[in-house]
Amino acid sequence: AEETYRVLGLALAVEGDHEESERVLREASAMPEAGSYTKATLGYALARAGRRDEAEVLVAELESERERGYVSPVALATVYLGLGDATRALAWAEHAYEERRGWLAYLNVNPIFDAVRGDERFESLVRRMRHAPGDR
Repeated sequence: AEETYRVLGLALAVEGDHEESERVLREASAMPEAGSYTKATLGYALARAGRRDEAEVLVAELESERERGYVSPVALATVYLGLGDATRALAWAEHAYEERRGWLAYLNVNPIFDAVRGDERFESLVRRMRHAPGDR
């Protein structure tokens, strides 16, 4: 259920329905199984709604959690994409590539990457994905 809410909240954020996106993602965050992806998606949504300070608190929490245990670089890339920080977002996407995260398979179609399409670092990552061995 939490993953369904997270994906719905992300879709609402991408569409610009910030109020409903936040409501759905806060519900998802309250679920016992909620993890870093949900927190990151809430951060993305808050950033898109212009609430940078709140999003920056969440990304700082995620980075702190990563120092103590595993937090996917995908989660961090997501928040930084919401914040419009292409440098950090793409650095975390590079980490995701190095960790062979399947999420990158959606690079060309995932709308959260729209903000960095055309950026040479993004295009380089797309090229590497295209020519990577099948297990990436």
